[in-house]
Amino acid sequence: MIVELTLALALLSAIGITVFKSSLDLMAPRQWTIYQNISDAYISYEQAYAERVSFEVMTSGSSPWPVYPSRTTTDVEIGKFPGGAAIMATVIRTKIADANNLPAAGGNGTVETNPSEMETWQLQSHLTYKIGDDEYVKSRTVIRSQ
Repeated sequence: MIVELTLALALLSAIGITVFKSSLDLMAPRQWTIYQNISDAYISYEQAYAERVSFEVMTSGSSPWPVYPSRTTTDVEIGKFPGGAAIMATVIRTKIADANNLPAAGGNGTVETNPSEMETWQLQSHLTYKIGDDEYVKSRTVIRSQ
């Protein structure tokens, strides 16, 4: 009787471990897909933000995009997994002045090369996140002129 119970318990344990491992193997690709979809959505938000922020705010000293080589680094929650676990990432922002901007706007241009005194900036946003031991980066660059 004890031998039969021991064998039944061992068999049920083996079946339970196999089913549990199978469910984890099934969830791993879904987790990667969830990360990709959520990170795509967040980097699209960053792009939209860069396109809609006013030129005055973008070129001010308190701009969310400091002039390169300076940068801002912000940890953000880009979403949640089913069950409520947070999905975290880091956003890095910087902006680069066009070479033809006038010196007051960070460039090397002159009134002869830039008679309309146009300002052009590249706003860069980089989203970094980890899945397991692998680190991924998504970036968007928005060109703004005035």
